Amino acid sequence: MAPKRNAKGEPKGAAENGESKNGVAAQNGGNDLPERNILITAAEGQTGRLVLELLLTDETYASKFTSLTALVFSEDAKSTLDDFMQTEDIAGLKEILVFDPDDEETLVEAMKNIDTCLLIPPARKDKAKITRTLLEASKKAKTVRNLVFLSSVGCDYAERDKQPRLREFIDLEALAMQPKGLTETELTGHSPCVVRAGFYAENLLLYTKQAQGEGKLPIPIGKDHKFSPIPLGDVAQLCAHILTSYGQHGLGEDVRGQVIIATGSAMYAGEELAEAASQALGTKMEFASISEAEAKKILASDQGEEVDEAEKEYLLEYYSLVREGKTNYTANIAFEHIFGTKGQEIVDFFKVYSAEFKPKKRRITKSGGSKAKKHAQD
Repeated sequence: MAPKRNAKGEPKGAAENGESKNGVAAQNGGNDLPERNILITAAEGQTGRLVLELLLTDETYASKFTSLTALVFSEDAKSTLDDFMQTEDIAGLKEILVFDPDDEETLVEAMKNIDTCLLIPPARKDKAKITRTLLEASKKAKTVRNLVFLSSVGCDYAERDKQPRLREFIDLEALAMQPKGLTETELTGHSPCVVRAGFYAENLLLYTKQAQGEGKLPIPIGKDHKFSPIPLGDVAQLCAHILTSYGQHGLGEDVRGQVIIATGSAMYAGEELAEAASQALGTKMEFASISEAEAKKILASDQGEEVDEAEKEYLLEYYSLVREGKTNYTANIAFEHIFGTKGQEIVDFFKVYSAEFKPKKRRITKSGGSKAKKHAQD
């Protein structure tokens, strides 16, 4: 489900700076900065699209790069991104590349025009293979100095036999950092940064059917263990800052060579999450501790039809980490240090999506009867 706020945390439709929309800082906004040509992979996904939107519409970032290219994984994905750009009235994207695993030459040639890459592994079963292919192409291009890899919080606590989808991020992180020590790849990966993003708060939108119909949030995390959801827009802000940061060796010195762990600003048990929702919605919301089997049923229903099977496996594995007590921490120090704020609070997240979560009122028949089962539309 697409977020209803833009990458700056504002409601959709909030005014943007008009000058930033049309020019991708062709003259670096008058700033005396080195040329920077950015590539974002998996740009059809929610994270990629929000980072694109932020870079192209916020003058804070738009004045700090020369060109912006998107890479998607199918022609359908290209159409989806094209539609998104037109719908949101966003201009300035240099090119949308379609990934072809059998055409390495074209991919390498495209990489030669890139010096900075946000490598987002796609939410699909072959993401490890695709990530390896992209990293190999960047090595052969020898130009991608600044490599920002989007990983996942919890991957270091995941066990290979119990949470393989999570654990594979550790292997991919190692591949992303490897080029820095290889002289034959020249500039590739000389200035790396790994961002381990936490559980996206937007994943809670999978349970809006139960929230609206029953006033419940059914999550398989047990009653006592906690986790720290982070709004997607905060992750996009962090990535945009890193991609447009400047230092002596590439990325800014505050992020270069860092493994940045990004969670929300507070930990929540299930009931605390429901309390935050109740506060935001102005109506009672309850937490329902469900089993993993019940969670699988929800994901297998029409509620999870837009979620890739690999992403479903990832979500279930993350919930298992929560139940094992391995997510009882927060880590938003980097975000607060950079932006001077803790980011969007979970109460505000529920306010943004209040129409999706708020229970629908029952229709009242003309006779005042209470047997009507249909719900009124908000």
